[in-house]
Amino acid sequence: MKNIFGVIIFVFLISACNPTEQAANQYIKNAIEYHGGQAYEALDIQFQFRDKLYVLRHEGGNFQYSRIFEDSTGRRVNDILENSGFTRLVDGEKVELSAKDSAAYANSVNSVHYFALLPYNLKDDAVLAHNREDVLIKGKAYKTIEVRFKQEGGGKDYEDVFMFWFNANTYEMDYFAYSYETEGGGVRFRESINKEKVEDVLFQDYNNYKAEKGTDLANLPSMFEKGELELLSKIDLEFFPEAL
Repeated sequence: MKNIFGVIIFVFLISACNPTEQAANQYIKNAIEYHGGQAYEALDIQFQFRDKLYVLRHEGGNFQYSRIFEDSTGRRVNDILENSGFTRLVDGEKVELSAKDSAAYANSVNSVHYFALLPYNLKDDAVLAHNREDVLIKGKAYKTIEVRFKQEGGGKDYEDVFMFWFNANTYEMDYFAYSYETEGGGVRFRESINKEKVEDVLFQDYNNYKAEKGTDLANLPSMFEKGELELLSKIDLEFFPEAL
């Protein structure tokens, strides 16, 4: 019995002595609240991204993320990712897919919605957040938080590393960066532009910059200000007044 109490006390002390992680998680909660808070839990919106239409629905803990487009033969394709799994409809008829194709399409649909919903997704249990050295970007103070993911629940790309720069005064997510390993790997840095509130949630477009693979994410704000990053693309979401 004495040993059991010793273990309990030890675990409690380890948990209590991790203020860095606790502070990072609290800052993320504040940022989520600023960007939409409870409004994230009940969404029904649609937006155009490049040549495809996306529909995003949240309701009572359930989600449905759809991607709608025409294939090369003019058929209407609707990819649907929801709590129960992934489905592809072609001209309204369900298509049987291999496990590999199903996973690839699901990951593609999820990726667009995941980035559109940031910082909301940082509340996931698989997120491991830590404070890093705060910085000035364009003369403004920013809170720096690094995010890694547990393997369990962290998804296919759990080894990706993110870094977020939240405005120290407003909690706005003005910049973020990530390194990834899929398709040869790489490093990206995004600068938020064209902020827009839709159904009480703040969505943002981005200038999407590229850095050399292996670049330390912590160095990206300085490289950005010096003009050392390559502008790769613009991430523009065109919202529509009513969902399908």
